[in-house]
Amino acid sequence: MSPRIWFLLLLSFSAFAAEAPLNVGLRELPRFAPLPPEEALRRFVIKSGFHVELVASEPFVSSPVAICFDEDSRIFAAEMRDYSEQRDQTPHLGRIRLLEDLDGDGLIDRSGIFADDLPWPTALFYSNGGLFVCAAPDIWWLKDTDGDGRADVRELIFTGFNSGTARMNVQALPNSFAWGPDNRIHLQTGGANRGLIRCLKLPKIKPQELAGRDFWFDPQTLEFGFESGGGQFGMSYDDEGRRFVCNNSDHLRLYLFDGRYAGRNAFAPMRSPLVSIAADGPAAPVFRISPDEPWRVIRTRWRVSGKVPGIVEGGGRVSGYFTGATGTTVYRGDAFGAGFTGNTFTGDAGGNLVHRKRLRPDGITLIGERPEDEQRAEFLASPDTWFRPVSFANAPDGTLLVIDMYREVIEHPWSIPEPIKEHLDLASGSERGRIWRIVPDGFVRRPLARLAAASNDELVRTLSHSNGWHRDTAARLLIERSDRSIAPAVMEMLKASPSALGRLHALRVLDGIASLQESALIVALNDKAGAVREHAIELCEKLRRDDRAPEAIWNKLSSMVADDSSRVRFQLALTLGGFANEGAALLGLAKRDAADPWISSAIRSGRAERMIELFRALNMDTPFLAAPGGNDFVVQLAAAIGARGAFPEVKEIFGNAARFDLLAALGEGLGRSGHRLAEVDQEERLPFLFAAARVALADVNPAVRIAAIRLLKFDPAAESQSALLDALRSDEPAVREIFESLGQNSVSAGEVIKRWHGFSLPARLEAARFLAATPAAAAVLLESIGQGTIAVADIPAAQAAELRHNRDSKIAAAAARYLPPGPVQSSAEIVARFSPSFELSGDKQKGRVIYQQRCSSCHRFRSEGHAFGPDLESVVDGGKEKLLTHIVDPNREVAPQFAAYTAELDDGTVVSGIL
Repeated sequence: MSPRIWFLLLLSFSAFAAEAPLNVGLRELPRFAPLPPEEALRRFVIKSGFHVELVASEPFVSSPVAICFDEDSRIFAAEMRDYSEQRDQTPHLGRIRLLEDLDGDGLIDRSGIFADDLPWPTALFYSNGGLFVCAAPDIWWLKDTDGDGRADVRELIFTGFNSGTARMNVQALPNSFAWGPDNRIHLQTGGANRGLIRCLKLPKIKPQELAGRDFWFDPQTLEFGFESGGGQFGMSYDDEGRRFVCNNSDHLRLYLFDGRYAGRNAFAPMRSPLVSIAADGPAAPVFRISPDEPWRVIRTRWRVSGKVPGIVEGGGRVSGYFTGATGTTVYRGDAFGAGFTGNTFTGDAGGNLVHRKRLRPDGITLIGERPEDEQRAEFLASPDTWFRPVSFANAPDGTLLVIDMYREVIEHPWSIPEPIKEHLDLASGSERGRIWRIVPDGFVRRPLARLAAASNDELVRTLSHSNGWHRDTAARLLIERSDRSIAPAVMEMLKASPSALGRLHALRVLDGIASLQESALIVALNDKAGAVREHAIELCEKLRRDDRAPEAIWNKLSSMVADDSSRVRFQLALTLGGFANEGAALLGLAKRDAADPWISSAIRSGRAERMIELFRALNMDTPFLAAPGGNDFVVQLAAAIGARGAFPEVKEIFGNAARFDLLAALGEGLGRSGHRLAEVDQEERLPFLFAAARVALADVNPAVRIAAIRLLKFDPAAESQSALLDALRSDEPAVREIFESLGQNSVSAGEVIKRWHGFSLPARLEAARFLAATPAAAAVLLESIGQGTIAVADIPAAQAAELRHNRDSKIAAAAARYLPPGPVQSSAEIVARFSPSFELSGDKQKGRVIYQQRCSSCHRFRSEGHAFGPDLESVVDGGKEKLLTHIVDPNREVAPQFAAYTAELDDGTVVSGIL
């Protein structure tokens, strides 16, 4: 940690220490009593047409956080009784319960301890006749060999999770084992960004760094690897194999692809595979019916007043939005009806509710929306503050189970101020817990599934079952049995099953039993269901030999550039990028999908050495360049080729390019490789090109002007700098581009200040950022403030703070003299002062102009803007007061994924952004 950061932390903590000690009495912290299971059941409020049933409660289960089923419908439950601060107690309090419904009535009749002495167990999965359990830093395999219901085999399989952290975070642990479409077990790491992972059963494999990724392993071979990560607690696959996660303040997220594709071409990196897809925003409004806990009310009040540190969420409201989103699960059962299959269910453990979203396609991604009849209410809610829905499970009977930890306090202990915490019992409820079943009215329970004794033929038929649990379990058992004699029957299902999901599972089972032949892939590539074709394309990668595909496979893949499914074409672009003979097919995809940001990015992510071929084919294709996305695609190729730094290719582009945008992109790429445009200018064309760009600053076409501005960034000559400065007045929409192209030195800083009073407000904001970014420019800015040339009020608070804490002592001293912190005025006082505006009528057109000027660079609203910060769609229902509060106090509520960071480079340049 840098001395500057330590200094800021010291100032912050000193300020809090100087305050009078905070005290709170027991009278201010009344406690809510727990409810017996029968009473808690009566209190539920659920969507019309559904009701809740009790599956198990204390003493049969306590503090459950996750469950899984074996093939005979027995339930294993992870009991995290050591939540949240008792992990180090020995023997460890965490344990695994085995729960059995002996008569098939849906209620647990027998409960036993399957395994105990586990620290913070968070995930479990039944496979190969035993149970995999994750209790960080370890993954164990437990097995009952004598049939007494208790594990007598206990083998350590993997270790190393969270081993690189100073101390384990109880809400950032590995969790949510799930059977994936690739016949592997997947584990979400829950934010555990470090750890050297090793397999005790495969000692020859070197430990591998987790590095913020999620984890998978093959339960048959124990081969393991990593995939894109970023979720917190709760991971689920849908019927088509897409992976969904959440974190506490972003309740619905989707992985669009795996990171293995993104890293193969370092010069054309792809966007993050993890996208937030809720239409109403990550921390969407929720409608709890339980009272706010008194301690939470006090903590919020203290945070708002600045008495304790911490994020002030929801504009100072205690509740009404997602703060504890957890367990996001896709419903894959057959009991609720077709309108519910594929819906997502998310618990808000802090709000005592279960939230539902319907998903609809949006190109290759999805959008999650509240159902029409749940706009102002939740699918399930309870007035009982002890109801803590932390995860869910698709059940053998086709219903959805809710795992209720049933705790008095679910909050992270690090976030509770000590004066409050000393009055709370964070272990209260550790011996309580419930598992509930959501069922539709009139539900007829099917007999308990007993698949352990099913024949292979029965399991093959079960691959097309209407219930997702049956399909997954049948596939797992077939793969565990590893009987390749079933291949003909599975192949027949792939060819003829009327169920698309049956055909999809058949394809994956063929792969799982090492019987995937070229003929099966050809059948699947021609399937009428897009999901089957999509998976078949990915599986073609397994037939790659010497970076080439078999001729029949290749011919079919090449023809699929015209597939009518954008998701199929996206996977095609990802897969083709790994083949040596990708060129012609990728070219066809580019011509069709250049305007799609995901597909075009996937195309460019292919082999780095093939980018020049795409460039040659498309750069002279006039219809392509004129089509939506075409020119941008070629420009981004030029930047990637420049970043690669292969000079024959760079010289080829430079020698044949006359377009400003291409040359600017090439210059940007070369800069990333440590080179300059001038190094490839053997014929001294640049002076003429720069002169033409200066003339183009007055072009009537905005795109031409922007391209010229970007090219002039690479010309330090005085005439180009002067032309850019002159353009500041005449080209208001391009202000940010101009400042990015100007050299940040004392000369340009002085010229900017000369023009200061001719700038509009947005231009002044950009000018302040520009001037504060480097020591040379910052010194000129502060001198001008001291002389009264620039008003203190013109300097945004963020830049003023950067200057006051600059590592250059002279700049910091001048900033402290000229830019002292103003009098502290609470946001509540400001809101009160502006509250009369709530009665005024707004003007949408004027508001849009202000949004475009002040907000769109960081916030998206519907189709406009950039999603560096939260989507403004999420504030629509928050009311005028909340919106005003966030305008006057933008740091009041900052979700972790939107926290801004400031970095000082070695040359003193200051850059800001998000990670």
